[in-house]
Amino acid sequence: MKKIFSLLFVALLAMPAWADTVVTLDFSAQGYENGQQIHELTIDGVTVTFDKGTNTNYPPAYFNTGTAIRLYPGNSMTVSAGQNLKKIDFTFGSGDNSNNILCDVGSYNKAGKQWTIGSSDPSTSVVFSIDGTSGHRRIKQLVVTMEGADPVLELVPPVFEPNGGEFSGSQAVTLSCATQNAQIYWFYGTEEDQGVHNFYNGPIYLTETSTLTAYSVKGDDMSEYVTVTFTKVEQTVEAPVFTPASCSFSDRLDVALTCSTPNAKIYYSLDNELWNEYVDPIPVTSDLTIWAKAKVGEVESQVVSATYTKLPETTVTVNFDPSVDTGDGSTTRGHYTVVKDQVTMYVGDGTVYPDNYRVYGPSDSSAFVFTSSGAPILKIELSSGSASQTPSNLSLPEGQSGTYTTSGHDGVWEGNAQEVSFKVNAQVRLYTVIVTLAGEEPSTLRGDVNGDKDVDITDATALINYLLYGDATGIILANADCDGEEGVDISDATALINYLLYNTWDVATPAN
Repeated sequence: MKKIFSLLFVALLAMPAWADTVVTLDFSAQGYENGQQIHELTIDGVTVTFDKGTNTNYPPAYFNTGTAIRLYPGNSMTVSAGQNLKKIDFTFGSGDNSNNILCDVGSYNKAGKQWTIGSSDPSTSVVFSIDGTSGHRRIKQLVVTMEGADPVLELVPPVFEPNGGEFSGSQAVTLSCATQNAQIYWFYGTEEDQGVHNFYNGPIYLTETSTLTAYSVKGDDMSEYVTVTFTKVEQTVEAPVFTPASCSFSDRLDVALTCSTPNAKIYYSLDNELWNEYVDPIPVTSDLTIWAKAKVGEVESQVVSATYTKLPETTVTVNFDPSVDTGDGSTTRGHYTVVKDQVTMYVGDGTVYPDNYRVYGPSDSSAFVFTSSGAPILKIELSSGSASQTPSNLSLPEGQSGTYTTSGHDGVWEGNAQEVSFKVNAQVRLYTVIVTLAGEEPSTLRGDVNGDKDVDITDATALINYLLYGDATGIILANADCDGEEGVDISDATALINYLLYNTWDVATPAN
């Protein structure tokens, strides 16, 4: 008897642990359309949920280029399962960028393209996010390894996925049973009103409202019935949302389109006739109206539009004059700061002569910096008069934006920055320093729809034409908001006409 127990003990030790569960999620094999936004995918008990996160312009979407789902900075991807996760192996599509992949639990090995978690810190889910401010990652496939679960020996009912509910178009229904070696059967109808019993060997596809009942069988035992109902509803598609909405702009806009309806494709038009599929943000550099609609199958949303008006380019000029700044012609060198309007000029090593600024270099303390406390700096013009110490002795340090060019006694920096630094290679004498700032946006004039600085009947005509035809060319939308309720509609036209009749904006109902 002792020998028998010993043999049993050895046999138990030799038995392997319950095998890990491995599930492969191949996004390139799901039949997604190019540019399709992806929200969730469930395969064999593993669910991957995608979210745009902090990136409102670029949500996760599938693209044929790379045959992968693109995750942009700020997007997130949550992998969850009914068992503890052990590791996840990533496969990336061609053209993948190098953004870091962050995770809330465990650790991601960039070189090995693998996520792992220690056994002392188990988790059934992990949230991945994409780091950086540009670029994206192309997730083509995930291989998810989970801890093996102890086998279920007692007979339990099967589980529907999804567990009933509403659907539109068509619905794929899967069945699973946790009992080892159990078989599953299903039929249309309820326990009282049974249809033909079918052996389950793959997804059930529904195209109309249906009630399904299933049960599991093992040997001579049969589980309880499980009944669920799937109700088909009419497909509705939400209209796309513009980001930003209709507005005025000074230089350039990148207009993004999103739709809250899952798996909707977005289309846009610049004339409300010729439509293009939306993939990337639309660049806007001049007055423009964009129309958009979303589509799922043959069902379309309503058509919406947004109008963007380019503001007139204005600038502010700031002149630096050495004759009015501190300077006695001495050779004493040191740092000095000159402030003119919203611009500060800082010299780390120099002097101010009665008729010129001197900047010395190179030295450890040499510096030549312009800073704007208001609008961005667009241009800096430097002139050395007839001095031989010309602006060619200046250059841009590494990391400074914009361009700097010199010709003879003149130097010009152009760009768009709040601060501009120069590298001082040798002494520079400057008799003229002119800084150009971006101008403030023109102040609004309520009712001045056509922007001619006056409010008259021509503004009412322009506003009515816009409401009729949607063409914002030549009008200022901010001024067209006559009732102050945001947006432009017929109530603004009424408010404007009342103003023209009674010379006041406070007229709600014309007086008798």
